[in-house]
Amino acid sequence: MDERDLIALLLVTAFASAALLFWVSVRIVNGAVGRYRAVFTEQAKMNLEQMFLFIDSGQLLTLNGLVIVAAAGIGYLITASWVIALVCAGVALVAPRVAFKVFRWRRTNNLRQQLPDAAMLVSGALRAGASAPTAIAQMAAEIRPPISQEFDLFMREQRLGVSFDQALDNLEQRVDLEDMALFGSAMRVSRETGGNLAETLERLADTLRQKLAIEGKIRALTAQGKLQGFIVGLLPFALMFVLFKMEPEAMSRMFTTWYGLAVIGFIVLMEFIGGLIIKKIVTIDV
Repeated sequence: MDERDLIALLLVTAFASAALLFWVSVRIVNGAVGRYRAVFTEQAKMNLEQMFLFIDSGQLLTLNGLVIVAAAGIGYLITASWVIALVCAGVALVAPRVAFKVFRWRRTNNLRQQLPDAAMLVSGALRAGASAPTAIAQMAAEIRPPISQEFDLFMREQRLGVSFDQALDNLEQRVDLEDMALFGSAMRVSRETGGNLAETLERLADTLRQKLAIEGKIRALTAQGKLQGFIVGLLPFALMFVLFKMEPEAMSRMFTTWYGLAVIGFIVLMEFIGGLIIKKIVTIDV
């Protein structure tokens, strides 16, 4: 084998290796994208249904992809660093999950705030002589969402033949709250033992209001600690911004060198640990 044949063989081998590597990379990327699409659409559909939002999950996936590309492009244009661009893309990647958690927390908080009023409305209807299903239906028609949506679905299930206890179990599963579990337990016990359900719900509503009042006082007392933690957490980044404006050439090394990126990573890690510690201190369960 002469030199030309050896060079040709090396070129063919290199081309075949590159083609094989490209094919494997495409398969891995397509598989990862397919899994992410399946997981994203399934979780988005489930979360949207729980919040009674009827939005196409495929459109949300497309919007998420555009946001990821835009975040990476903006991060690279501002810092001229691929690492920061990848970080921005990662933040945009997890942003939908964070948004779903925030929306779910707001909906859950609204449900907790409305549940005492809902119990009082059911109690008033029962004192007026209505049956339990009729009282719940009247309450669902008078009260505002989101709790009206949950009890309206509760009534729809009963119209379709689901038993009262099973529909109540489904309601407690959808609204995973201790307060809703207490409401369901009061309904079951009163139906089984024949007690005064109106008086039971009235006492339950008073207990839930007192619990909400105590939690409000705790939030007011711990608000200063949360604000201090928020301000202290922002100070390093504010100082970095000021120094970047004053000495852009020196501060640019934090985004273009490995030791600068290591410092940024250490700062973010310590900020995260400090935030967890402060949250643990100011979080008080009632």
